[in-house]
Amino acid sequence: MLLYSPESVYQLDRAAVSRDGYSEIELMQRAGRCVWRALQARWPGVERITVFAGSGNNGGDAFVVALNARAQGIGVQLLVQGDLAKQSATSRHFTTLWQQAGGQIEAWQGQALSGEVVVDGLLGIGLQRELNQEWQQLIAALNSHPGPRVAIDIPSGLNGLTGKPQPVAVSAQLTVTFIGAKTGQYLADGPDYCGELVFEDLGVSRAARDGIVAQLHTIECCRLPAPRRRNTHKNHYGNLLIVGGDQGMSGAVALAARAALRAGAGLVTALVHPECRNNLAVFPEVMTLGWEALESRLPQASVIVVGPGLGDSKDALHCLQLIGRASQPMVVDASALNADFLQSLKSEQVVITPHPGEAAALLNSSGAQVQADRLAASAALAATFGATCVLKGCGTLVAQAGSPTAINTRGNPGMASAGMGDVLAGIIAALIGQGLPPFEAACSAVLMHALCAEDFSADQDQVGLIAGDIIERIPRVVRQQRDPRQS
Repeated sequence: MLLYSPESVYQLDRAAVSRDGYSEIELMQRAGRCVWRALQARWPGVERITVFAGSGNNGGDAFVVALNARAQGIGVQLLVQGDLAKQSATSRHFTTLWQQAGGQIEAWQGQALSGEVVVDGLLGIGLQRELNQEWQQLIAALNSHPGPRVAIDIPSGLNGLTGKPQPVAVSAQLTVTFIGAKTGQYLADGPDYCGELVFEDLGVSRAARDGIVAQLHTIECCRLPAPRRRNTHKNHYGNLLIVGGDQGMSGAVALAARAALRAGAGLVTALVHPECRNNLAVFPEVMTLGWEALESRLPQASVIVVGPGLGDSKDALHCLQLIGRASQPMVVDASALNADFLQSLKSEQVVITPHPGEAAALLNSSGAQVQADRLAASAALAATFGATCVLKGCGTLVAQAGSPTAINTRGNPGMASAGMGDVLAGIIAALIGQGLPPFEAACSAVLMHALCAEDFSADQDQVGLIAGDIIERIPRVVRQQRDPRQS
């Protein structure tokens, strides 16, 4: 699925009129009807709703919802915030119809909300400014209502580009969005505020979408290595070298190594602090050596993973110096996400996997600034370091200069658990070792990682999910991706 910025969605609106021949009134009518149908489908017994309408086109959609509800005998409390004299001609058309039908309009003055379901048609996708105190109080009142909340196009107060509240937003159980899905509905806090997200194209044609640039595309499937030939051996599938595991952190390397093997790596060698070698003895499939073996092992590696549990000791820094001279593809994670190291790399096939805090350090920024515009941050990291960037978090982004940025919309909050990044690094490296280019390997690994989390939560509470659970499910998810009938 393609995701658009608010500006691109406005272009889609105009194209629907100019190329498809729709009138603005027809599009607004379709939008409002879609919201009403979605509301009815989820709360079929509702007898009264409260509809909030603003003075923009989002408010015009709200009047259409109110008209449809009233036509079916549903009670409607319609509250307005803003000057209706500023309405567009299209919105005014439906306001007039509402009044002609005998509908009442109340200005918002803090009165009680009488509807069982509240419909938010206050602010649209163009909001960029911080809301003033009056708007914040209104949204707080709306959020305090005990019944469900339905947002028209986007929850009021949510930035349609970045997914951040400004600084508050309506917390919806259902959002019905139109014509083009918005980036802010999938980034940062967007999914939490949108709740269930329903997309309605309103009949806009593919031709009308041609030439309008999408800012993101969702990762829809895993690109997997070709099925193995019968006459084959382990060296055909990548000789991975994983460097990390300082004292107290050898588990990070163990997770990355096990994940790589489950994802199809032919051979995995782990290099850890010399005193940690025995910690990995319980995993006989992983060859384990001390850091002192790095120089001799580097030439044999086809892919390098550096960083899981590496730390910043003098010996760890020496490892980074040696790896910086290597030309093999590599995945750089955790302790190795250092700007000086990344800029020193000889390799031209690098995947970096920062979380927001690590991204902030690489950009001389703050975690809050990264989260405020994840799309810009991921693009900046990819350009600055000439790498494929996997910016982890809600809506993990995969960015590479010259390629459309991809976003993962799968997975669940149970993945907020120690070791998940180590597992992801191992899967990415395994796919590179089996022939996938870094960007495609990163996209496929991110989705595979998320699908494993969903597989766990299909029959167990997601709160109990740990990194090892992801590893054990990799083969099953790979089989499902090869043959959907196995799902």
